[in-house]
Amino acid sequence: MGGKSTTKACFFCFFLFHCTISTDIFPKQALPTKSGYLTVNPASNSAIFYTFYEAQTPTSPPPQTPLLIWLQGGPGCSSMTGNFFELGPWRVVSSFRQNVEHLSLEPNPGAWNRLFGLLFLDNPIGTGFSISSTPQEIPRDQISVAKHLFVAITGFISLDPLFKHRPVYITGESYAGKYVPAIGYYILKQNNELVDSERVNLRGVAIGDGFSDPETQLATHGVTAYYSGLINDKQRDELEQA
Repeated sequence: MGGKSTTKACFFCFFLFHCTISTDIFPKQALPTKSGYLTVNPASNSAIFYTFYEAQTPTSPPPQTPLLIWLQGGPGCSSMTGNFFELGPWRVVSSFRQNVEHLSLEPNPGAWNRLFGLLFLDNPIGTGFSISSTPQEIPRDQISVAKHLFVAITGFISLDPLFKHRPVYITGESYAGKYVPAIGYYILKQNNELVDSERVNLRGVAIGDGFSDPETQLATHGVTAYYSGLINDKQRDELEQA
């Protein structure tokens, strides 16, 4: 599905989240357990949009069931992309009838919330459905991103006493190869300054296809493609010089 269709589908699902509609269009079981906004700056009302799906068939009691946090890459891609097209419980399916696009939902057999709680965050503010009061408030470095994420994550945990001690794992792909280490490191630093009852129970991080060091990673594309048999000597040289 192209970028235009993906954006259209995300708005389609956001609209359905917040409207009273027929369950024939949007099955009741496809609705998130919780969704809304987590304020990161009370003075300006800037906030991160979240969508949370509780575990469907957890293997441990609710207070011990891990919480997985998903951060999309980009930078600037909404985590609703990961929700509706990758790892969320329901996928948006696009079909065409008489040259008209129709969007529908189908269960995702590979959903990550089969065993774990799954939290999607539109990060940073200004991304997706998150709110930035001014363009100047949008983070431009990983420390600022981490500070906002920390406020959002602790705000989410405070929504339910059962969230307090659940193991937290922060995950993401692509440019989240920068977000995930930034918030992971920031949580560890903050935990050192907090009493046990206020700490985030961070147990791990995971990055898929991370864009963590673009300069180093891009320099390997030529040799990787060459030894994979995708390009010849001349093409490798041209790619490395580009």
